[in-house]
Amino acid sequence: MRYSIVAGKYVKALLIVAKKLQKIENYKVLLNILNMIYTNFSSFLNNPTEKIEKKMEFLEIIYKEVLSQTKEAQYDDIFKKFVEIVFENKRQKYIPQIALMYKYAAIEVENKIPVKVVSATKLSEEEEKVLIEFVRKYTEREPIFEKEIDEDLIAGIILEFAGKRLDISIKGRLEKIGREVFSLRKG
Repeated sequence: MRYSIVAGKYVKALLIVAKKLQKIENYKVLLNILNMIYTNFSSFLNNPTEKIEKKMEFLEIIYKEVLSQTKEAQYDDIFKKFVEIVFENKRQKYIPQIALMYKYAAIEVENKIPVKVVSATKLSEEEEKVLIEFVRKYTEREPIFEKEIDEDLIAGIILEFAGKRLDISIKGRLEKIGREVFSLRKG
């Protein structure tokens, strides 16, 4: 996915406000909800014949319903205004990018680092602690794990962070051996 400059500007603006108000996490949750709403109702939200006021009322009703069940975040006036500006400027098609970019930008602002962990099975607490310490030692930052289970790995893990990929899985080792054997046959 190519990220747009437009989405980046909205993320930067919202992040400045969120940091000042200490609502970085709150707005991350609200953006994720907005992204889900947009994904499910994009035909209505992109319809140029519908008035912005109607779209904002619709969003507010859904936010109230979703947030009444989770209590994870608060839909405040500042975030409402942000969403309104997105729609007034006809930038709603960027909502998925804004939500994703904000997620990673928020991690960076908090001096943390996103880490993708792919494992054959669910990690134990002890394994997670070892990985946290490894990443901290390597980056001097607190890791935020994005976990994925891939049974094809057989055993082991794949770590991706700071532009690096560390594959210590059985599948990865077998593929490496296969490449080495194949290259010996050619030579």
